[in-house]
Amino acid sequence: METFDELYYTKPYLREFDGKVVSCEAADGGFAIVLDQTAFYPTGGGQPGDRGTLRVGTGDDILVAHVREAVPGNGAGEVIHLTDVTLPVGASVHGSLDWTWRRDNMEAHTGEHIVSGIVHALFGYNNVGFHMGERCIEVDFDGVLTLDDVLDVERRANAAIREDMSVEALLPSPAELAAMDYRSKKDHDGQIRVVRIDGVDSCACCGTHVSSTGQVGLIKILRTATKKKRTRLELLCGRRALEACEDAMAALRETSNFLTVADEEVPEAVQRLSAEKDDLKHQLKQAGRKQIDQYVAGLAPVDALAICNLPGLDIEDLRYLCERVLEATDATVCSALSPVAGDSTHLAYVMASSDKDLRPACKELNSRLDGRGGGKAQMVQGSWTAANDAAEAAIREVLG
Repeated sequence: METFDELYYTKPYLREFDGKVVSCEAADGGFAIVLDQTAFYPTGGGQPGDRGTLRVGTGDDILVAHVREAVPGNGAGEVIHLTDVTLPVGASVHGSLDWTWRRDNMEAHTGEHIVSGIVHALFGYNNVGFHMGERCIEVDFDGVLTLDDVLDVERRANAAIREDMSVEALLPSPAELAAMDYRSKKDHDGQIRVVRIDGVDSCACCGTHVSSTGQVGLIKILRTATKKKRTRLELLCGRRALEACEDAMAALRETSNFLTVADEEVPEAVQRLSAEKDDLKHQLKQAGRKQIDQYVAGLAPVDALAICNLPGLDIEDLRYLCERVLEATDATVCSALSPVAGDSTHLAYVMASSDKDLRPACKELNSRLDGRGGGKAQMVQGSWTAANDAAEAAIREVLG
């Protein structure tokens, strides 16, 4: 193809365009269509490709499922539009972009440049990993950022947005490039495209961007993770950031209404409820222990094996029950059972002994009762898939 117009670069705000089909070949279970010009941005540089439709004359819209370079990373110019419908070579087509998707990606990519430029200026860290997903952006830096650092970066990024500084895509000559201070993740051959944001960042980039920082609207860093002296930031930009803030405010308002407190009083109210819950759990645990003590006081095992079956006990309670039985009765082996909460087909168990290695018995019972578990010689625990009667009969046969 002799000439090709990359409208996504020359006219990044173009939503619709006209072109002609240069080629159409079967590919990837559909058809790979090349046009003489396109506003569809092909996947590359960490940015996903555009979505939209193509239409011939008054025909139906044809979905463009994916857009990529003919030779990824080659920069040769040809862009492949993947569709499920063949188009005749030479046909005139009208292309329409999914503008919400494109605009989201323009805001996101520009927002990432703002954040990465600020991190580099403040800490000297490089952006060593970048992924734009369906909703959020993940950026990896080769250094550790504290939560206070991240908050400072976010504030500075939004200050840069309020300043509404120009965002330019430059094609410098080799001499001009040699004199420029710019970020780049890798070495490039041929023409280098540098995206510059006045006073914030200069970076080699092949993506699409808004024309000024103010059009990003908002940057919100959602999560921070540090691993092996690297920091990953998960962030939202533009419309997506605004919607996330709206959702967060709606959730806060719903919570404040439920708690009948003002929005700003929600954290304190939740802490108070958590403390009350912990106190009630402690009181409930103490009451449960008293019930177990009363149960043990009335227990009179007829031999060395005591089998106790009580509903509503967790593993911790079952361990306590076994310990109390061995302390307060003549039994030397105790098996404590309780139905697993919400599942009547499973039993939680703890077995304890004052003088016996229970691990062989545990292994055999797990095999018989389709269970799992284990532990130390004189105390084992786990769960069985069995009814009470079947479990007690097996315990008596193995341990009695």
